[in-house]
Amino acid sequence: MNHNEEKDYILSVLAQNHAGVLLRIAGLFSRRCYNIKSIVAAQTEDNTKSRILIVVQGDDRIVRQVDKQLSKLVEIEQVTVLNDNEAVVREHLLIKLERSDMTSDQLVAIANVFHANILNVSSTDMIVELTGTPSTLDSFVECCKPYHIVKILRTGTMAMEK
Repeated sequence: MNHNEEKDYILSVLAQNHAGVLLRIAGLFSRRCYNIKSIVAAQTEDNTKSRILIVVQGDDRIVRQVDKQLSKLVEIEQVTVLNDNEAVVREHLLIKLERSDMTSDQLVAIANVFHANILNVSSTDMIVELTGTPSTLDSFVECCKPYHIVKILRTGTMAMEK
């Protein structure tokens, strides 16, 4: 594998659960002109710590640099670069689709193919929920495009070591 190849990397950061930590992390990326593709942060089982999952696009050199810089922040306790093969990776999607009597059955069929949940149906639209890999969610959204997407809400990538 080419080590200079651009790809997505998932960084799992264990940090002290203090005000301003997320801002300092984002500032570190911003100062170096590294784009954060997605970020998810939440308190862990220990309420004094937060787990922050950051997806960054780059090559091995960039990820090593980010890892080193993050580790220098006082509030950071651990940084782990997660490999897709060594982690369960998921995203969550809520999508509102325009519907009519003519399209409802087709939308339900698409939802069923992806094992998505229909959360709400009104006379003009429906809200569907799906959890899966980023590529599964991308495929689902592509299938929904012909039916007028009103709104999409999508979490960032969540990942847990196997």
